[in-house]
Amino acid sequence: MGQTMKISILTSGTRGDVQPYIALGKALQEREHDVLIACPENFCSWVEEHGLKSCSIGIDMQAFLQTPEGKKLLSGNVLTLIKIWKQIVVPSIQKTLDISWEYGKDADLLIYHPKATAAIDVAEATGAGLICTALFPLFQTPAFPFFIFRGNFGPFLNTLSYKLTSLSRIFFIKMVNKWRTKTLGLGKSQILMPFDGHGANPVLRLCAVSPSVMKYPETGNAMVHTTGYWFLEEKENWQPDPGFLEFINSGEKPVYIGFGSMTTKDPERLTKEIIQGVQDAGLRAILSTGWGGLKRISLPEGIFLIENAPHDGLFNYVSAVVHHGGAGTTAAGLRAGLPTFICPAAFDQPYWGRLIHALGIGPKPLSIKKLNAKAFSKGLADLTRNESYRSAAKKIGKRIADENGASRAVDLIESFHQGGKAK
Repeated sequence: MGQTMKISILTSGTRGDVQPYIALGKALQEREHDVLIACPENFCSWVEEHGLKSCSIGIDMQAFLQTPEGKKLLSGNVLTLIKIWKQIVVPSIQKTLDISWEYGKDADLLIYHPKATAAIDVAEATGAGLICTALFPLFQTPAFPFFIFRGNFGPFLNTLSYKLTSLSRIFFIKMVNKWRTKTLGLGKSQILMPFDGHGANPVLRLCAVSPSVMKYPETGNAMVHTTGYWFLEEKENWQPDPGFLEFINSGEKPVYIGFGSMTTKDPERLTKEIIQGVQDAGLRAILSTGWGGLKRISLPEGIFLIENAPHDGLFNYVSAVVHHGGAGTTAAGLRAGLPTFICPAAFDQPYWGRLIHALGIGPKPLSIKKLNAKAFSKGLADLTRNESYRSAAKKIGKRIADENGASRAVDLIESFHQGGKAK
């Protein structure tokens, strides 16, 4: 190991936006680096349980997604997204900016999630090393377009499509510029592409996805790396309750169904449609309630409700997984070598649904807005009876098992800090 670094990791969002950074933080700490994670307040205790320092930053997305505005955010409508972003998220930005400075100004290195771009400005002010990270393909490349687009438009248009990333700062750039002048002593931001850094110094970009799933081309930017997933091991802390084990042992392996951090306008209706779909397909299922995507109702025989369990433990007990397409849940299902059926709501979820199908690991995605018992049952039948999905999933699962994305990321981070570039 080289020189010990003081590192601040800035992230914001839901559980899936925090969990990989805990894994990365632990990998950095194991090499004797001093690590702090700035994250939403509702995750600070979780960070600290893993032996890392934390501080509160950004809004509590769990609470927000359960509000009427939060549920509208999941509609997938771009205009609705922009409106709610301006009304709800932008007012919290000032606190985020101030905390980013307070906990980042003394760092040797700043690592940031795409929702925490204040790290760019802090690094510009202090000269700290800057690392942009992403849990999905976010960095500009001529090889494929920005993830919200389908297909391939050729090198020029593929590259151009990433200009949309500038929207992440444009709505609060006046606030950022005022903060830059008053607090950081800097001029107005010239940032057009917030995931390329501030331009003055090289910026390392790490995509925490398995190269077996997607990979940036070797001929692309030498500062962009596909590291592999950053998995947080939690199964050793999970003890299945007797009722769960009794259900598992009472019949064939069930299918897992859960929507993670996503909430819905009518969770009771969604739950009833899912239950009917499971029954029509002749399957058993474990339903995870998550943050409110599914609702507690009277359950028929063959369906078990669970509130919270680590995927690395729970997925050992199931035959296939059905979920919203969050990056973390998708990664966990792939690692477990399980056929996957994605019912996306918004954000990067449709991308993962399309990719899973393209990889031959599961059926075509079914939008959660179009989910009904008939369509869901059809997807479940395909998921569980098409042996080609299981074969493809097992092959990718074996390759992912041989990877250590967090360790690879730390290698790149240390190399970058020592020489301003990664190898």
